[in-house]
Amino acid sequence: MTAASIRKNIDRRKFEVVEIYVDNKGKFNTGPLKTIKVAFLAWHGPNCEDGKFQKYLERRKIKYIGSGPEASRINLDKDLQKKYFQQVNLQTVDFFAVSNKISLREINNKITNHFGYSCFIKPSNTGSSLGVAKCRCKSDLKKALKKARRISRKIVVEKAINNPREIEIAILGNKRLIISEPGEILAHGKVYSYQAKYFKPFKTKTIARNLTKKQIQQIKIMAKKAYKITGCRGFARVDFFLAPNNKIYINEINTLPGFTKTSMFPKMVMAKGIKYKDLITKIINLALK
Repeated sequence: MTAASIRKNIDRRKFEVVEIYVDNKGKFNTGPLKTIKVAFLAWHGPNCEDGKFQKYLERRKIKYIGSGPEASRINLDKDLQKKYFQQVNLQTVDFFAVSNKISLREINNKITNHFGYSCFIKPSNTGSSLGVAKCRCKSDLKKALKKARRISRKIVVEKAINNPREIEIAILGNKRLIISEPGEILAHGKVYSYQAKYFKPFKTKTIARNLTKKQIQQIKIMAKKAYKITGCRGFARVDFFLAPNNKIYINEINTLPGFTKTSMFPKMVMAKGIKYKDLITKIINLALK
């Protein structure tokens, strides 16, 4: 979806497009790489969002859009990412990480001793909410753990916030940053799952309503700090929870967010007055600097 949207809307007066298709095993024809000046990455998940493909391109001296190998690696690892956030005093929800070898009894004891139910079980190194499950009690845990184990060697367990607002920010730039106004996913307390993101999307607000000036300022400052401490460049989407008690928690950074015209990242940037076609051009130009 992202690739098709970029292909349709890229400014062909400025760019000659060479399409390289990657199969579900990560294989592709390397020949066309010799002809390109910059790679526009429209490949989500392992081997790209984790920085491996960026390393591959750097070894071949090919420029590419977005963050580098280390920032990509950090931000696809939910455990490591949160530890970077905490270095600059960004508040995260309570969490801990465990090996996927942990027994059901051991993880239940850790949950009980740390913060109790409800909680979220998450594979540490995936995006798009793949393998994420909410556990309201111990009886939910077995199924959730089995799902997460299939995807990741490391599992993150997070305390669940009761009915939070899900707020997002778009950032564009390397050193000089354009930061959008906060947008919102209208989840109404439901899990923003893979199915919800791609097949039954929740309603959204490109500009979130009923936020105070102080909250907006705080969210923007937190987003900028997170972007910088994890080494992002080019662009990213930063996600937050706003709890009913008005506490703001940073959730995660997505270094290769969805990029269709209906995706939140482009919509939030477009609300700043940047057209979709021009946004694609700006991201390419940032990669060339």
